[in-house]
Amino acid sequence: MDDAHKAPAIAQIVFYAPIVPITLYVGARAWKYGPRLAWYPAMAFACVRLTGGALALASLNDPKNIGLITATIVLLNIGLVPLIMPFHALIRIVLEASFPKSKKKWFIGVTRWLLLAAVALLSTAGGLTGYPEMAQTQSILSKVAYFEFVLVLLSLIAMAAWLNLWRHHQIKNGQIVYIRWLLISSPFLCVRTVFGVVSVFEAAGANIRTSIWSPMFGSALLFSLMALLPESIVLCVFVYLAIYRASTADRYGLVAKKGLFKRTGDTESRGETIHGSTEAV
Repeated sequence: MDDAHKAPAIAQIVFYAPIVPITLYVGARAWKYGPRLAWYPAMAFACVRLTGGALALASLNDPKNIGLITATIVLLNIGLVPLIMPFHALIRIVLEASFPKSKKKWFIGVTRWLLLAAVALLSTAGGLTGYPEMAQTQSILSKVAYFEFVLVLLSLIAMAAWLNLWRHHQIKNGQIVYIRWLLISSPFLCVRTVFGVVSVFEAAGANIRTSIWSPMFGSALLFSLMALLPESIVLCVFVYLAIYRASTADRYGLVAKKGLFKRTGDTESRGETIHGSTEAV
């Protein structure tokens, strides 16, 4: 890792230091209205990026610390999972609320299992970091995981486009916003996915220290423009949607879930029947 990576690391810290509390606050407000998987991953992602920036700076000051470098590589490679999961969750609430009797539920089930399988493969591959003898296995697992990520992402974008172009008149009031903002974030998420896929093929195993696609040892400019910047934009979209969901809950009759952040005097506790309350599922 050279000094060129110092600027992106500092930029991560400067950007995510204020974004972390903002994300945690709006996520805590939105998660009681569901779906929680739309907000938890974004909250965790902001914390991971802030930590990754700090570890990247620490690695510059202690380049011989293998454990620190390994932890930094793992954190810098995290990006697609906590961004695709909210995308999937928001598509799900629109389908379940606006098309409750549709057979499209199979789409949610299949993509969910593919996503979980990809997460499991990528987690296993990440656990092999630091073991040179397992480099080939790690590379294979990562490639399969990213292939599944690409398949899920393209499927979700296609579904969002289909809903926006041909079924927008059937979507309940207030929910088309999710679809349109997800479509706005799609190009940036695709750029991040391209970086991840290419880095898996070009900067894995023995090439991790020599390829320009390596997040830690490669081109700092490439990593900043194709990974950090798109991630930041997509995260801001999710923050906006969390604010929107919390601020319009009363307008669209969303019922707060019971739990730590249960809203006092919510519609459910008053025994009122609210149209579209299944949206909080």
